[in-house]
Amino acid sequence: MATKKTVAKKLAKKAVRKSAAKKAPAKKAPAKKAIRNTAPKKKAAAEADFGAFPPEAIKEFDRDLCLACVLDVFTRVLKLAPKTAQNEVKRYTPTIEELSAEVPARPFFHLKDEAAPCPFCGAAAKWHARIRVHRIESGKATDAMRRELIKSLPETRYSVVEEKSTRQAALFDWLEGISKFLDLESPRWLMDLSMHYLSRKEPKEDWAILFAGISMVRRSRRLESGWEVEGGRLFLAPMVFDELILVQYLVSRSHHSGGTTFEGRYTLAELFARLRNSGYLRHVGVTTGNASDAFEQLLAVLGGGEGSMRFYYVIDRGELLEHVKKLEGLKPPKAKRMVTQ
Repeated sequence: MATKKTVAKKLAKKAVRKSAAKKAPAKKAPAKKAIRNTAPKKKAAAEADFGAFPPEAIKEFDRDLCLACVLDVFTRVLKLAPKTAQNEVKRYTPTIEELSAEVPARPFFHLKDEAAPCPFCGAAAKWHARIRVHRIESGKATDAMRRELIKSLPETRYSVVEEKSTRQAALFDWLEGISKFLDLESPRWLMDLSMHYLSRKEPKEDWAILFAGISMVRRSRRLESGWEVEGGRLFLAPMVFDELILVQYLVSRSHHSGGTTFEGRYTLAELFARLRNSGYLRHVGVTTGNASDAFEQLLAVLGGGEGSMRFYYVIDRGELLEHVKKLEGLKPPKAKRMVTQ
């Protein structure tokens, strides 16, 4: 049995422990470390760079449209709320028909003067927006670059539309485009056409730099294939030179009586005899004796026939989105007049 003395000692020890506990400083909570924000910063919208593409495989153009016309149709005809109409415009991607039409239809128009009103509704310039388009022709020289470029572009700003076509149709499209670009009254046009066609035929070579030091193009007597430069002259293998003569004829025949070439002006019959005597017709497998039939076959060979290919339209909607944002909350003006272009 515990004595009074023992109990007193225990109570004293307990009191001492309590007193020590009260005097001991409270431990500070460890300071929290600042948490770094490791989330990746938002990058500015990437600009599409088409500088590495072969120049003859890419076509750049603009399409101007009137946002007042678009919003008028959405709100007045389709009965959409203004906010819904603006959201629809932000998601808008032009169709192939709208991109390729020579004569634009409302809301698209040819902007001849930056300050001019819309030719359809009379809306002021602040309602006008521009869409920048790059059309890429598919092929070995462009496919890999195109896929990498499209992967890198923000979908909020850029959209891509595909168009199915054929190699022969692509050649005719190129011939039509280059005909508008060349000045057929200039003595330099044959050299310019040669540079562009060789750039299309061999896109890996920088023909613009090469032609800067060339004064003439000649048919080589020693080359069996390819080309070489000597003394400021470009020598082409016989079959390559004959093909170039054919292209020159195709570009110029609708502008003059017959087609103008490095060797002078040819009628179709004269061109046929020239290519037959040189061995070009036999080289490409054209055996008919009729000039018209041979001409059709030559076009098929030159263009690659009906082999399928595609055009890829890379559409930059950056300016369109900026305009929609600036006009947010504004009602489109009432049409002042309706005119045709």
